Amino acid sequence: MTEFLKQAESWLEKLKTTTQMVKDIPAGTILTNGWDKRKLHIHLFSWDKEFIVYAKDLRQGKPFHIVLEEGLDEYNQRFFDENEGLDDSTAEKQFLEIRKQMISVYDEILTKYPQNNKDFVGFFSLWSHDVHHLKQTGADVSELEEK
Repeated sequence: MTEFLKQAESWLEKLKTTTQMVKDIPAGTILTNGWDKRKLHIHLFSWDKEFIVYAKDLRQGKPFHIVLEEGLDEYNQRFFDENEGLDDSTAEKQFLEIRKQMISVYDEILTKYPQNNKDFVGFFSLWSHDVHHLKQTGADVSELEEK
């Protein structure tokens, strides 16, 4: 097994851990960026959906890259607008369902389409995105951070 594949498998395990940590954020928590738990769930599941689409390229042996047609703030606002009517419980359920799909995509990519190229590192980085937002809740993520 290549070093990259070992690292990607480690990142998949971290994603499973951060998923549970996001689920366990107490109701009423406000992140330092002003988002509540519902907005965090919407933000995360929306980006997960984007990454699921990007997996098509990996299945075809193409390098991973994100092409943004607008800025990150505009994407996030669009995600919030599209999901405006979701209550807390539904947003959490969607987060968990879509994250489960994302984890399955990671498993599939690692087993059926193994990549040995560092160009694919970004695709396996959702765990670090979670860590960023978990820090905004005050969660201790020191065990997850890479030195």
